[in-house]
Order: sequence, then structure tokens, then C-alpha cells
Amino acid sequence: MPDYIFDTTALSNFAAAGRIDLLGKRYGGKAFTTVDVVDELNKGVKAGYLHLGSVVQQIQTMNPAGWIQIMISNSAAEQLLRSQFDQSLGPGEASCLTLAISRQMIFVTDDLAARRLAKKRNVSLTGTLGILIALVRQKAFSIEEANAMITAMIQRHYRSPVDRLDDFI
Repeated sequence: MPDYIFDTTALSNFAAAGRIDLLGKRYGGKAFTTVDVVDELNKGVKAGYLHLGSVVQQIQTMNPAGWIQIMISNSAAEQLLRSQFDQSLGPGEASCLTLAISRQMIFVTDDLAARRLAKKRNVSLTGTLGILIALVRQKAFSIEEANAMITAMIQRHYRSPVDRLDDFI
């Protein structure tokens, strides 16, 4: 299984549905994020989105048993690549896309602008719906549970292109 780099969007959606645990079960040991994403999550918690605290608690630097680790850009080439994205993406998306490109990771995002740039760079992608579909196919939970999660996410402002996954399973 390849490594995955998560921006804020998918993490936020699963936290909003109260099921961040599913990401840990599926991606534990292969999941990464960036300091910029952690900053965005912390800002969200301070702004009153308390459900984001469940994600922050899962980051390994804060919880040794956490399932997601912080990855840092550590080369001049990565910094140069990052500068190409800073004008059109938020810090979390820019930092994650940089690492996805430079380290051949799968980029986990629902951000449309980030997805478009990733496709132009031939970066492998998934997002909230892709994860839910994979979890149903793995029998981690039922299609009914996945559809209920989409409903819960939509109620918490997830802009889903579909309200059910029945046609994808």
C-alpha cells in the first residue's frame, strides 16, 4: 500500500461525521500530513469547529499511538516546487501537493483547485468519496452506513457531488 498525504478537507469531513477512526484503520502507518494542515486544523478548533480536535489528537507527534504523522519538506527542490503552488492554493493543499509530487504519494483532497493541479502533474488522488467507496468495498462498513456518513458530512457543510454511493458500489 502506498503512502497517503492528507490535506484538511478529507480529515475534516470524517471528523465532522464522527468517524475519524475509519481513516486510522484504513491508513494507519501509511498516512501523513503537514505542519500547514495541522495549523489549519488548530485554527478551525479555535474558530469553534471542535470536531477537528479529534484529528489533531490522532497526529503522532501529539499522540504516540496516533495513526497519522507529520511530514516536512526538507529539500530546496521541494521548497521551489511549493512556491509554484502558493499563489493558487492554500498552505495545506500546497504543502501536501508538493510532497505528493516529490515523494510519489497519493494525495487525499476534496479541494477542486488542488485536484486540478494534481491531475496536471499526474499525481494519484483520492478524496472523501473515494475513501468511503473503498471502505464499503473492503466491507469495513455497509453502503447504508456510508450513505448516512455522507448525509452527516453534508449537514456539516461538505459539498458532495452526490448524496448517495449506491451507483458506485
